[in-house]
Amino acid sequence: MTIIFKMLKKRAGRSMDPLHVSMTGINMGERFVMIGCDDRALLSGLAAKSGLSGTSAVAPFDAASAQRATTVGTKIGALIDVRPIEGTTLSFESDSVDMVVVDDTRGTFAAHPASVRVDLLKEARRLVRAGGRVEVVEGSGGGLFGGAVSRPAGYDVTQDLSAAGFYPVRVLAERDSFRFVEGLRRGTA
Repeated sequence: MTIIFKMLKKRAGRSMDPLHVSMTGINMGERFVMIGCDDRALLSGLAAKSGLSGTSAVAPFDAASAQRATTVGTKIGALIDVRPIEGTTLSFESDSVDMVVVDDTRGTFAAHPASVRVDLLKEARRLVRAGGRVEVVEGSGGGLFGGAVSRPAGYDVTQDLSAAGFYPVRVLAERDSFRFVEGLRRGTA
């Protein structure tokens, strides 16, 4: 019985594993935008790591995600700029952030058509300064009550990142039902 209560508690309010924040490579004072907002703990950890000297922003897919991001900001005492995605446009200035994190922990990003995913990643590339990066954090669910996350047949985020102009693109790690995929923006173009 104790195991079930621990699993339910973990599912209800998972705290951020420091590995997930460190895998993104976010540092104190950096500016980041998160595309999507399915994982409160991921946003909470990133915003806390970026700190008061950095900038935290979210481009949510829907009103529920926007509310989730606002709630996280209130809970941890961080200012999180929330600007909903308009079609495939991210309402942030070009070359304005150090990194973009795509929250695909529940498959929301992957569920979009390939052309939309690539357009959003091109927008992410526009936002990231030269030498910056984008990281896609994928979740696969798992566990007794975690539920499996499904992605469309043929989905390959490394191909999407390459098609959006990121190079090199690499899988950083796969651990504890999470996968971390990174793409770098090289040069000045």
